[in-house]
Parts: sequence; structure tokens; C-alpha cells
Amino acid sequence: RLSAYLLEDGSLLRTGRLTSQAIPPFAGGGTGGRIERFSWEGDLVWAINWADSSHHQHHDIEMMPNGNILIISWNSHTYEESLALGKTPNTYGNALWTTEIIEISPTGTEGGDIVWRWNVWDHLVQYTDSLLPNYSEIAYAPRRIDINHLVSNGPNAYQADWMHTNAVDYNEELDQIILSSPKFSELFIIDHSLTTEEAATEAGDLLYRYGNPKNYGRGNDEDQRLFFQHDSHWIPEGLDDAGSIIVFNNGRNRPEGHFSSVDIIELPTMENGTYPIGETAAFSPSTYYWTYPEVFYPEFFGDIISGVNRLPNGNTLICDGPSGYAFEINADNEIVWDYINPVTAYGATTQGSDDGNNGMFRLPRYAPDYPGLAGRDLTPGDLIEVNSWDTGCSSRVAETETIKQKLTASPNPFTNSCNVFFPEAGKWVISTYTGIIINSGYATSNSNIYLGQTLDRGCYLLNFTSNFTKKSISSKLLKI
Repeated sequence: RLSAYLLEDGSLLRTGRLTSQAIPPFAGGGTGGRIERFSWEGDLVWAINWADSSHHQHHDIEMMPNGNILIISWNSHTYEESLALGKTPNTYGNALWTTEIIEISPTGTEGGDIVWRWNVWDHLVQYTDSLLPNYSEIAYAPRRIDINHLVSNGPNAYQADWMHTNAVDYNEELDQIILSSPKFSELFIIDHSLTTEEAATEAGDLLYRYGNPKNYGRGNDEDQRLFFQHDSHWIPEGLDDAGSIIVFNNGRNRPEGHFSSVDIIELPTMENGTYPIGETAAFSPSTYYWTYPEVFYPEFFGDIISGVNRLPNGNTLICDGPSGYAFEINADNEIVWDYINPVTAYGATTQGSDDGNNGMFRLPRYAPDYPGLAGRDLTPGDLIEVNSWDTGCSSRVAETETIKQKLTASPNPFTNSCNVFFPEAGKWVISTYTGIIINSGYATSNSNIYLGQTLDRGCYLLNFTSNFTKKSISSKLLKI
């Protein structure tokens, strides 16, 4: 299971996974095939299977304001069908899976009616066979997708998963849908106001695309801005930078190195119902409106999954998916809250352990005043971890594996305060030698902080834990 959403009535909408053996053609990452809705009490109230030999739900879903559900679906096309649309021979193995967006209106306790659909199959371009109707130089058709982009030889089934669309989001005010294709390193916006019949025509071509203009002949490697991104969505109304797109930019194969970022893209103003593009230029903007971190560093690298959300308090919640680590930053890029997922596919872990299997697809946050929580008992239950520490999380220093390295603290010994240099972003803790925490806080990368002003005379232990490597550095402090 990947996506899960708490709805405003308190029910839970989630995806489920059917075994690939039951649906032989589809074995790509993010395989799903089932959607379920549970009541607050945990009862299954609705479900649908969307999986057979020709189509398969995967990755993400979106609950719409009208109660319908948007589904990302693989749609399988044969080798012969792909050739008829200009695909280069002997690529993609024996099939091509294109992205189809299906809008389902749920019925009863099971199943639903298809009320709208859009398929990228209807919006392809090729420059290999002039006798076919979708023939064009790629740069002359920026609102269509090149069927021969990312061609690969060989029988590997994963090559059929051509776009690997991993996120879908709906904007009711614009009546538009945004999709994320990490293999293309691009975001696509399509028009939901069209009928299904209109959506299959030229009117249903892309309204907008962003991230990798070389895909449509309007740029080169230096113009690429997205790198295997996840969780693209509009920032909701009422939040800072509302209406812009926020995305977790995983950073895989980034020319400067493998590191992630969170980026906000300010969309251009629409003209005549679409987003403008010049005769030879790429879609704007050429760079991000906002990015975190300001200076890239390899310790922050979630190469797959991951997500991000702008919060009502103006902060940003970031989920480093592969490591199972989430953290909240304020407007000054300071980490003010963090969390390590204590659950794996096999259940809760022992507190303090790190087996590396606690990855998270995303981590949305719901405030106590969220409608789905109204009238609910929000009293915290038992701790999730197995054999959790009875002293709590904030009263004593945990015993962790340390790096054989000292923090730079000067002067040390000191009489008033000492200046400590922190090489990475993370959390620092000052404690007594018996483990009692005296003070704690957060440091940004390559920062200096004066510590010790409120300490009594004596010996202390300064412990620093990196946000991303999870490794610890310790140093002795002596106030005289």
C-alpha cells in the first residue's frame, strides 16, 4: 500500500496491492490494483479492484470535492499498437504502458462508474514516420509527449512502465489535474473541464509541463530542473504561496551530485484557457520560486518515494521517504520538529533500533481542528515502539553509535559560553554525565552557535545527531 488519506468525514481512503501473480502484465514499482475506504471505526465501507490484463491502478489516488476518485492507471498497449503510433521498433519489450487518469464515481459498497478519463495515448507525437497522423518535429509539438522518449532495448518488463506516474492532484478552482512522471523528470497539467470525448482530441493536449524541456526539444541538460521527483501538488488556498506547485525533487542523477531538494514552482499566468509558451522557448519559469536547502548537501538524499506539505503555520513538512525520516522547517529553514517512523512492513520496531526498512511513501499532517477529527477522542494511545524506554523521549540522552570525532567548541573550558561549529543540520543536546538533559536545540548546516550561558559550573556532554545520516558526534564541555 502506498497512498492513504484521512477524509473530512473521518473515513480513511487508501490504496491496496493485489499480487502481481494475479495480474501478470503489470509488475512495476508502485503496483496497486485496489482502493478501499474504511470508517473511523475500522469497518470496510467501500472498495474497488482496478486491475486486469489491460489496466492497473498504481501509486496514487485523489479524492475530489464531488466525492469521485481520480485513479492513476497503467494502460497496456501491444507492440503492434505502439508501432502504429510511430514507436521505434525493438524498444519497450513487447508492450508499452501509458498513463491513464480515470475518474470513478463510487457506487454502493463495491465498484463504481467511470465518469471521465484521459489517456496520454491520445496525445503522443513522433518524428520517425511521416505517413502517420501524429508526425511532427518534437519541438513543434510541446504540448504532446514523444512516444520515443526514453526508449530502451531488451525484454525487461519494467521498460514497459514508460512514464511511471507517481502522483495526481486536482485543483477545483482551475478544474485542472497535475501529474508527476519521475522517469521523464517532468510535471504535466491537463484540463479536466473537457468531456471524455474532448479530452481524447487535440483539445486534451497538455496545458503545461515543467522540469525537463529537452524532452520536447526546447532545452538541454543545463535546463533540467526536476530529477525523479515525487508528490507534486498545488499548495492549497489559505496557505503561504497558495496556487504554486510544491514538489519533493529527489535529485537522482542531478549533475551537481545526488542530493534532494524541496522546490516551489510559480506557474505562469494563464492566457486563453492555457499556459503560454513561445514559438521556440520552453514553458516558464526557468528556475524555482523557492527551494530548500539553500545549499545542497549529499546527506539529504531520498532517491525514491518521499513527499512534502506546506503547513497552516507557514512551516514546511518534509518526508525523506527511504530513511523513514520527516522534519518540519520554519521560514528561516530551521528544523523545529522531526520524527522517525517506528514501523516497518513487519510491524513496530524496538525503540533505538535501525533496521533500514521503515520507509514512508509520504507523511501528510492533519491538524486537531481538521474536520475529519471533529468530535473524535484524540487522547494518545500506547507508544508504538516495542520495548519503548520508560523514561520518555525528552528526559534522557539515548545511547547511540557515535562517530569517533569531536565537535569544535571554543573556548573549552569556558567561563561564560563557548562557540560550537556544527558541520551538518541536526539536533544538539547538552546533558549531564548521568544522562539528564539540560538543554537542546537545532542547528543548520555549517553553523556556529554559542552554548552554555545558563549552565552551572561543571562537566557536560554535548551530543549532536545529524538529520540525515542519523550518526552522532559527542564532545565534552567544561564550564569553570
